[in-house]
Amino acid sequence: MYRAADCIQQDEKIALSKVSNHAHEPEHTHNFVELVYILHGTGTHRINDHSYNVRRGDLIWMNVGDRHSFDGPDMQYMNILIQSDFLNAQLPSLEPDRSFFGHRLFHEFHHTLQRSFHHIRFQGRSILELEELLETMYGEYIAKKNGYRAMLCGYATLLLASAFRKMQDNVKQDAAIAFHELLPKLLSYIERHYASPITLQDLAKESYYSPQYISKTFKVCCGYTFTEYVQEVRLREAKRMLLESADCVAAIGKRVGYPDKSQFFRLFKQYYGLTPQQLRDQASKS
Repeated sequence: MYRAADCIQQDEKIALSKVSNHAHEPEHTHNFVELVYILHGTGTHRINDHSYNVRRGDLIWMNVGDRHSFDGPDMQYMNILIQSDFLNAQLPSLEPDRSFFGHRLFHEFHHTLQRSFHHIRFQGRSILELEELLETMYGEYIAKKNGYRAMLCGYATLLLASAFRKMQDNVKQDAAIAFHELLPKLLSYIERHYASPITLQDLAKESYYSPQYISKTFKVCCGYTFTEYVQEVRLREAKRMLLESADCVAAIGKRVGYPDKSQFFRLFKQYYGLTPQQLRDQASKS
């Protein structure tokens, strides 16, 4: 185990370094939080038996007690070691915590994050903004001008908040990707059950997402609201039945989920510009 007393000046509680030509780090633990930002090259970082392929723009977060190692023959990175009590004077902790996630200032992230994440990927402009922040922190740490401890505390707070914000963004992106992968199943479910009084609660049971999340994400992914898509499927099937069978219009309306004949006529005309009977008559003439 690496100990803070051996790696961090105890009157600073934080240490920054730039590392290159260090191709392998064997598995170890430590009693402080470690952040690693990849500046150049690629590598593999293993944390608690999980492997992450890392590159420039990736911030790796190891909490107290995490087991980790890495390989990266061409990797250059910045190492930030932070004792768990580094921010305590300025940011009282809500609960015993080894990752800064329990500090009061970061409490607003708790509604979307249940914990801190090990692998945080920055992209685009945010890479440059993060690297500028890290270079400024590193400069303060090396120069040690009057007030540098206060500056480092401020920059560290900004770094941690930026990391939590990016974790939040990554969670939303991952959820959107997962929903896209689930979407064909939900569409098929609607197409099989359109004739019944199907609801968002039914899709929630199929997917384990909340009805509110499905409603919002369905619109983003499909361009339709859930209700609009169910209506489209019903009316599309009603049109097919009108053209392929001699069943009466009211019976077809019931079969596609509209027991109220007036509602069926109204929605059908809104969608196709014709009543069901007009559509059938027009088709018979052509």
